[in-house]
Amino acid sequence: MKKFLVPFFVILMFFGISSTASAQHYVKKGDTLSKIAKEHGMSLKDIISLNPHIGNPNLIQLNDYIIIRSKTEPQKDLVDYARSLQSVTAYVYGGQDFPTETDCSGWAQGIFKKFGVELPRVSRDQAKTGKPVTFQELQIGDLMFFSTRADKVITHTGIYMGNDYWISNLNEKKDVEILSTWGSWAQKYFLWGTRHEITAKAV
Repeated sequence: MKKFLVPFFVILMFFGISSTASAQHYVKKGDTLSKIAKEHGMSLKDIISLNPHIGNPNLIQLNDYIIIRSKTEPQKDLVDYARSLQSVTAYVYGGQDFPTETDCSGWAQGIFKKFGVELPRVSRDQAKTGKPVTFQELQIGDLMFFSTRADKVITHTGIYMGNDYWISNLNEKKDVEILSTWGSWAQKYFLWGTRHEITAKAV
């Protein structure tokens, strides 16, 4: 499902991430993806892989937002990458084609793999990995797990963005969405989060 997206700089300022300049790169005059990659110690292949929202890597535009590996804030880089997939990922239950067609757990699996974490394919198994954290302990880049079942078997996963927001590949009607952790659905069905060691290196 294609949708209108708020420009990256608006979203970043809204979430208070504009203060973390090391985790951002906006295209300037004379920039190419190759030049940006070299500036941040990345390979061209890696930077193209982290920026599927850029339709043509050879035709980047002024002020395009480029996902980079900041070396110092990999959790924020991971969240930036997840956010960039709003224009890329369509929800398909059981879909195996990350980042274009997959479900919530396949989406999370693909994102974390880019940052050195191998997750199981389904959310109920993902919830058994990493360090468990409570709602109050959530930090940027943590996985969040939910259950809509009476037996509390995990049915959904998302990623905590910081500042009381989370992002997930929700369903076939909404695809990738940003939501408040204080929303009624999240408050009713959230069970726990998990934390993984995120790497700044390409994998």
